[in-house]
Amino acid sequence: MKEELEIVEKLSNSKVVEKIYDDGLSSPVVEISKIGTDLVKSARLILAPLQLAATFQDRFEFFLKNLNKRVEAEQQVQPPAELTSVCIERMKYIDLNNPLWEMFEELLIKSMSKETISQVHPSFGQIIGQLSPDEALLMYELSKGEFIITDQMDLNRQANRFENHMVITSTIPKEKLANLEAFNIYYAHLESLSLIKWPVTNEVPIHIEGQQTGTKRNSKIHLTDFGKLFVAACIPESGFSTIN
Repeated sequence: MKEELEIVEKLSNSKVVEKIYDDGLSSPVVEISKIGTDLVKSARLILAPLQLAATFQDRFEFFLKNLNKRVEAEQQVQPPAELTSVCIERMKYIDLNNPLWEMFEELLIKSMSKETISQVHPSFGQIIGQLSPDEALLMYELSKGEFIITDQMDLNRQANRFENHMVITSTIPKEKLANLEAFNIYYAHLESLSLIKWPVTNEVPIHIEGQQTGTKRNSKIHLTDFGKLFVAACIPESGFSTIN
């Protein structure tokens, strides 16, 4: 690709980096594709096996600055290559105002800190890459508390099945979703990733004149144990700045 930069080669070339430090040059004097020398160490850790597109350069610099604000240089470690390769490749095509960017950024920062790398699993990057922004929002909302739902259905005695499903009350924040009609798809997808569950907690038969005519259920959507670990590693504690 003609637009591919040679950032990787420049940063991963030990002789270049050593020259910078040997000469004692500061970031105002030396720039490597707009990434100052104070960020070289961090960039080398994460960029070694990767290539960056020109349109990604500024966004990646933004990430590096956030990384160095949160993790001091002496606390930074080499992140797993199988994680960084997935995250950086996906981040090339995501804007800064997308909650998925913030999830990738949070995951990479935690993976590069001695204090938090133990919270990170290599599969987390692939999982983020499968999510929609609405699903990211639902995961954040679930990290604050369960969704409580009460619904009921009529009993078709002849067909021996329940039908006419109706939600009575729900705390699912559908009003915050960009595509609220897609909630059932979002739930099915998140459940398939083992991130959430939707068990029925209580069910009471509805009777009229001594015959069951329907059923009323209480249920809740909550994070699985794996989902809680995923949220802890991938979602900022303060939530998404692009949404809050």
